Amino acid sequence: MSSIAIARLDADDEIAPLLARATQTQDWLRGRAAAVEQQRCLTSEVVERLVDDGLFRITQPSQYGGLGLEPRVAWQAVFEIARGCSSTAWILGLSSANVIMIGKFSAEAQRDVFLSGKPTIVSLLTGGVGQDIQVEHVDGGMLLSGRWRYASGIDVATWAGLLVPVPVDGKPVMHVVLVPADAFAVDHESWNVLGMRGTGSKDIALTRTFVPAHRWMNWQILQDGGRHPTCPHHGPITDAPLNAINAMSTLAPTLGVASAVSEEFRNIVRAKVSLAAQKALVDDRVAQIEAATSEATLTILRRSLLDDADDIVREVERCGGISLAERAAMRTRIAVASRLALRTAQRMFAALGGSVLPTGTRIERLFRDVHAMSSHMLLQPDAIGEIYGRLLLDLPLPPAARV
Repeated sequence: MSSIAIARLDADDEIAPLLARATQTQDWLRGRAAAVEQQRCLTSEVVERLVDDGLFRITQPSQYGGLGLEPRVAWQAVFEIARGCSSTAWILGLSSANVIMIGKFSAEAQRDVFLSGKPTIVSLLTGGVGQDIQVEHVDGGMLLSGRWRYASGIDVATWAGLLVPVPVDGKPVMHVVLVPADAFAVDHESWNVLGMRGTGSKDIALTRTFVPAHRWMNWQILQDGGRHPTCPHHGPITDAPLNAINAMSTLAPTLGVASAVSEEFRNIVRAKVSLAAQKALVDDRVAQIEAATSEATLTILRRSLLDDADDIVREVERCGGISLAERAAMRTRIAVASRLALRTAQRMFAALGGSVLPTGTRIERLFRDVHAMSSHMLLQPDAIGEIYGRLLLDLPLPPAARV
């Protein structure tokens, strides 16, 4: 039996207890979701519970104290956590993908992050959210300053990855730069939003801070699946391209929250009496069909995401990488799945009528959260659909295409 197969058998022993803990924590989180939203970040007791459950260590390499499990396990855990608290699931999903990214950095950077003695909770800021960024090369690294928006989970994060234009031979080259989260000033008044209030995706600022050169990596190399020359090999995931994994990390909580909508829809239907029809809603044929078709649709979408997560690992294992066309196909499936999940949730909201209106209820919070989640740039079908369509039609890609 190969070493990879043996490692998989060992991992299987970890997965069932881990997911059982996630399910138990889901139930516990339901009573704390309102407090997370009111505080506009994860509470300390929520973070402590997830750390104790090992949920932030799912994708952390076993060589550095993690569980070393594949992305599909992280997404399964996120599905469960999302049924308890949307914002907690969002931070868990994003951090799980960001930890995979750090597993591509230099061995020294991985030691800095994974062996710091703190939980590995990582906020990643890409997508043009930086302003006033200043980089000065100095011996052994750079002096970095600037401001960034949408630092999801920064109140509880231990590290942040920043997309920074680093001068290389006189030209700016985008790099991800790893900085301890406690180096930033956080604008706690900057996150006032309709949905996903508890993610605490606030604005941050960094004064001139030294960042050693071993904590930078070329962004394009990371996106394409490359790794630092000194990076230990942690299995096939070390060579996987990042964009699809990052997109999955936003789809997993979105599907989890849409699944929570389906669950709460059934709860309300069982209890509600239609005054207009003078009968229990549970006896309404339309409600019965909606309950069935919604749950079936969301089950298909969850399984599709897990299948794609498996395909990434297996394809890298077989071929050493993933073709551009398959990466685009996967990204398009992810975006389309997000739209299908949103439409499925919207049908249920419409069927419930005024039940979604009272503030402070679970269904009202889910209404806001699923709409906010599905608006993320990685879940927009038009941009990636154009790229995949051009590939299918044998047309050249635009220079700035990100797949």
